[in-house]
Amino acid sequence: MLQPAAVGMADPSRPRMPLNFILPARPSTVAESGLELVLLEELTLRHIVASGTISGADLAKRLHLSLAGIVEEAVHSLRRDGLVDYQSGSANNAVLGLAAMRLRATERGTQVDRLARERSAYIGPAPVSLGAYERMLRQQATSGRAAPRADVYHAVGHLVLGNDTIDRLGAGLESGGPILLHGPAGNGKTTIAASIARMFAGAVVVPHAVVIDGHIMRVLDPSIHRPTSLDPSAAGKLDDRWVYCQVPFVRASIELEMHQFDLRFNRERLYYDCPLQLKAAGGVLLLDDLGTRGGSIEDVLMRCIEPLAKGIDYLTTVDGQQIAFPFTALVTFATSMEPAEILTERLLRQIPCKIAIVDPTREQFSELVRRACQLAGVEYMHAGFEYLIERCYARRGRALRACHPAQLMRLLVGAARYFEMAPQLVPQLIDVAADLYFS
Repeated sequence: MLQPAAVGMADPSRPRMPLNFILPARPSTVAESGLELVLLEELTLRHIVASGTISGADLAKRLHLSLAGIVEEAVHSLRRDGLVDYQSGSANNAVLGLAAMRLRATERGTQVDRLARERSAYIGPAPVSLGAYERMLRQQATSGRAAPRADVYHAVGHLVLGNDTIDRLGAGLESGGPILLHGPAGNGKTTIAASIARMFAGAVVVPHAVVIDGHIMRVLDPSIHRPTSLDPSAAGKLDDRWVYCQVPFVRASIELEMHQFDLRFNRERLYYDCPLQLKAAGGVLLLDDLGTRGGSIEDVLMRCIEPLAKGIDYLTTVDGQQIAFPFTALVTFATSMEPAEILTERLLRQIPCKIAIVDPTREQFSELVRRACQLAGVEYMHAGFEYLIERCYARRGRALRACHPAQLMRLLVGAARYFEMAPQLVPQLIDVAADLYFS
């Protein structure tokens, strides 16, 4: 059966934070920022040197900190030390305040910055403290990650899945995972895993960067973290060093190297690269294509399963210090092979939630073809669908795959343009598309 229209649909335009979730408040002093003044001075000087000249207002905007009470204190300290000065003439505009004054580094300031860049080359928004980051991760872990049935159905509305499969997904999410999606290639396991992140009712708060043992770790990744709207009453109070984001989804091949789970110091850029599981914090981490390349996968799977079970992941700094981070990502695995063929009995026990993503039924395949025709601008014809089934599947004993309709319609549209025909689901165009795709 197809998913029922009776299930209510949630509005995903503004993800809801759990009621007990406390957003990080905007700091008004250096002490409230959680950072040492010397670190703020170093980062402030780096921005000034990189810009040549910059106004106080623009400097505060780049640091994502308040000018009054925080950035101005760092600037005044740098001026006292002779590292920063006002550009000629701007000091006469004192009535406008630091916001309008143009700042520049002195020759000594440029030399000090050059030496500091040998320890860290990070330039960007001011980081948050390690303590603040750990508290936020713990809050995400304890606030509860709900997956209401209406939201689950809404998240997979663009797919054509049976009700039983959708409900297993929802129940698996409520169990906390890990989840193993298995079944023939081409039926949307990766797409389903990406949809899981949209099933959660809520959002996450992600810092631009975190300071760890005197070094910076970039966290916000624009390719993963998608900013979303925050209630206007709360938006003006949120610390600008944090970004309110949709629940993240991180996909990695099982061939990834183990160091991608480690806190690794980038010797070229002189800051920490953020591990995959922290980028996926509060969201979904998918390890895809299990068993398709051969080799042992037990180490990689256990690297994720054990921290998930304990709720804690231990990472080691460049100086050998071990830090305990809350593990808040939902781990999902996907394979086109039979689970028992690639996983030991021990691993199968460690992954209690296994969901088969099977070939679509004829009814589901018909709906997929209708949707593919609509998206591609192809006129759907029932007779054409029957011809497609007989020519490409029934006659050849070929299995129906969920990925076929969209790909076939793209080829059919190209054939229609070539033959200067209207894009319709007719035998002539089906033959060309099928020969191109299945040959």
